[in-house]
Amino acid sequence: MREGEQIVRQTRVARDGIAILLLAGLGILMAIMLWHMGALLAYLKTVLFYPYSLDYGEGIVWQQMRDMLRGSAYGPLQVYPAIVYHYPPIYHMASAALATLAGIDQLVAGRMVSILSCFATAYMVGLLTARAMPAEIDELVRALCGTMAGLFFLNCYPVLIWTPLMRVDILSGALGLAGILFALRALDRPAWIYGSAAMFLLSVYTKQISIAAPMAAFSVLLLVRPGTAIRGIAFSVISGLLALVWLSRVTDGGFLTHILAYNINRFLPSALGNILLPQLLLHAFLIVLSVLGAVASWRGVRGILPDKCSLPLLRQALAQNRAAAAALMLLIFLGLKTIMLLGILKSGANINYMIEWFSAVAVFAGLALAPMAAQAMGLMSGVEKLSPVHTTLALIALPLQLLVLPVDFPTAQGITQATEAGDLLVKRIASSGQPVISDDMALLIRAGRNVEWESAITAELGQLGRYDQVAFASLVRAHCFGLFVIEGKAGQLPFLARYNPPVASAILSAYPREEKIGRFSLRSSTVAPASNSKCPPFKKPLASSSEISGRM
Repeated sequence: MREGEQIVRQTRVARDGIAILLLAGLGILMAIMLWHMGALLAYLKTVLFYPYSLDYGEGIVWQQMRDMLRGSAYGPLQVYPAIVYHYPPIYHMASAALATLAGIDQLVAGRMVSILSCFATAYMVGLLTARAMPAEIDELVRALCGTMAGLFFLNCYPVLIWTPLMRVDILSGALGLAGILFALRALDRPAWIYGSAAMFLLSVYTKQISIAAPMAAFSVLLLVRPGTAIRGIAFSVISGLLALVWLSRVTDGGFLTHILAYNINRFLPSALGNILLPQLLLHAFLIVLSVLGAVASWRGVRGILPDKCSLPLLRQALAQNRAAAAALMLLIFLGLKTIMLLGILKSGANINYMIEWFSAVAVFAGLALAPMAAQAMGLMSGVEKLSPVHTTLALIALPLQLLVLPVDFPTAQGITQATEAGDLLVKRIASSGQPVISDDMALLIRAGRNVEWESAITAELGQLGRYDQVAFASLVRAHCFGLFVIEGKAGQLPFLARYNPPVASAILSAYPREEKIGRFSLRSSTVAPASNSKCPPFKKPLASSSEISGRM
C-alpha cells in the first residue's frame, strides 16, 4: 500500500514539476514578446508625428487622399502630371474622416488608422484562436492561447515595421478578420451575415486583392448554412456592383482603369531571395509551430466527421461543432493566403504582402500552445498529449529566435535629424519657381505643392509600354523642373529602381549639380530656368511652407 502511495506521490511531483517548467517557459516566451511590444510602442511614439515620409509609399497615399477629397482622383494618365491611384478609396476616406473629426494632421491620421487597425487585428487573432478551440477546453487555456496568438502577430517583423505607416494593408486585413468573426456569429445568428458581407466589401474596397477572407468564410458557410451564405454573397455582389457603378460614374470610368489597367507590375523572381525567403527563415520556428497547430486543427475537424461522409452528414457535423467550423474556415484562409504569397514575386511588392498571412499563422501558432498551456494549468481535458519536439520548439527555439529578431527602429535623435533635413528641403522646394520631383512626396505637400508625378509607377508602366518615358525625359532635358529630390545617391539603388534609363540619364545630364541633405540628394540644373514651350504650365502656390499643416 505504501509503495503504491509513493508511486502516486512521485507521479504528482513529476507532473507538478513539468507544470512549473511549462509555466516558466510560457512566461519567458510572453516576456520576450512584451519586451518587443515595449520597443514597438516607443517606436510609434517616436515616429507618429514625424512630418515627412517614413516609407516611400506614404506620400503618394496622402496625395491620393487629397485628390479624392477634391474630386480629381482617378483621372487620365498623362506624360505630366502622371499619378496612379493604386487602391480603392476606403483607407483614404477613413484617414480623412479621422483627420477631420479629431482635427489632426492628415498624415498623422493615416498612421493612426494603421496603428489602430494593427492592434484590432491582434485582438481578433486572439478571438479567432479561442473560437477554433474545442468546446471542452477550459476558458483559462483559451484566454492564454488567444493572448499568445495576438502577441505572435504583433511580433512578426513585417507587422512591427508596417504598423505606423500611412498604407492600406493593415486596415484591409483587419476588416477581413472582422468579416470572418461575423461569419462565425452568423452560424447561430443569421442576421450577422450582413455585417460579415459589409466587412468583406470594405476590405476589398480598401485593397482590391483582399479576397482570401471572404472566400474562406463563404466556402464554409455554403457547407453549413447554405441559405445564410447565399444571402451574404448576394448582398456582397449587389453592394459591390453598386459601389463600382457609382465610382466608375463619378470618375468617368477612371476608377477601374487605375486599379486594374494602371496598377500593374513586372514579374520579379529576385523577390523570392530578397524578400520572401529571408522572412520565412526569420520566422521559421513560428511557422513550424503554426503548421503543427494547423495539423492538430485538421485532425480535430476530421475527428468529428463520420467514416462515410456525405454532404448532408458533413453539414450536420460542422453545424453541431462550432470549433470545427471555425478551424476549417481558418485553415482555408491560411491556405489561400499561403498561395497568395506568390504575389511578392512582382516588382513593387514588399513585406506588407505577408501581414495578413501572418495573422493566420499566428492563430494556428496560438492553437499549437494548447497542450502546453493545459498541462501547465492542470486542465488537460480536450487537448492532445504533449510532444517533446513540440515543447522544445515552442519554449526554447521560438524564444531564442524572437530574442534575435533584427528590429532596428529609428531613434528619437535620428528622427530629429531627419526632420531638420526635411525642413531644409521643404524650404528649397517652396522657393522653386518650377515643378519639383521628389522621392519623399510628403515634402512636396508640406511645401504647398501637389504630387504630380511618381517615379516608381511610371517606371513600371514605362517598362510595359504603358507610359511614354521618352516624352517625360524630353521635359527633363528641357529643364522644365526646378529640382529633383532623390533618395540616396543618384546612379545607385533605389534611384535605379525608380527611374528607368531614359529618365535617369536625362536627370543626370540636365541636373548635374548635386547637394546632399540628410538621406537625400538634391539635384539642380546649372542652366538658368527660362520659359519653354515644351514645359507644362506651372502656377506657383500661394501658401508658404509654414502654412502647410496637412489639414484639409
